[in-house]
Amino acid sequence: MKYICIVLSLLTSLLWPGCKQSASDSVPADAYAYTSYDSSGTALVRGWFTLNTSDSTTISGEWHLEPIGDPQRIGPQTGDGKLVGGIEGAKVWIELNPKVSNNNLQLNGTLSSGRLIGQWNWIRYDGMANQGTFKAVKK
Repeated sequence: MKYICIVLSLLTSLLWPGCKQSASDSVPADAYAYTSYDSSGTALVRGWFTLNTSDSTTISGEWHLEPIGDPQRIGPQTGDGKLVGGIEGAKVWIELNPKVSNNNLQLNGTLSSGRLIGQWNWIRYDGMANQGTFKAVKK
């Protein structure tokens, strides 16, 4: 009996950290559930971001994104941060790292019926480092 209690205690302590809630598990109301993909359609990053409009053309918000597995060359689209951007009609552009001009991630897409779909671009000081597609759905 003592052996079973020890084994159960060890298993519980090992499994408990695995229950940590990830950024993609709970998307707040009015936030966008985000997934980015590489050129072959493999999912790279998931999470969520908010979009607030201070006027008819300016966007601000926050983002909380995490890698799926161990993707390579995805740029600075993991972690947490503040975003800025703009909107013109259905066209939207967002910068995830607006204060870092030599290592930024831009989202360029079209907003329709609560869905923002488009392309992500990792831009470094020497130009485009990588790109792919993304989809974000409002919750």
